[in-house]
Amino acid sequence: MTTKEKPEFNDEFNEAEFFGFAKSYLSEAFPNPQRVGCPPDSDLQQMAEQPVEARDAGASKHLTSCSPCFNRYMEILANLKRRKAAGQ
Repeated sequence: MTTKEKPEFNDEFNEAEFFGFAKSYLSEAFPNPQRVGCPPDSDLQQMAEQPVEARDAGASKHLTSCSPCFNRYMEILANLKRRKAAGQ
């Protein structure tokens, strides 16, 4: 692909919009009603409180294909953020 053939990107890239889209997409795109392969809530809690890349790799990957787990993880993160804000 030559320089002239490369797609142009908007110089006004908005990181917040990108992450908002990603969050919206992941929260709805993968319903998983049978909850196949879901890690226990305690694993999501531990990953949120004290993330360790090697330990959390499987659960982290699962969050990209399971909206219920992604939503639960986001809820856990929000609760942690609220607790930290209240403690400061």
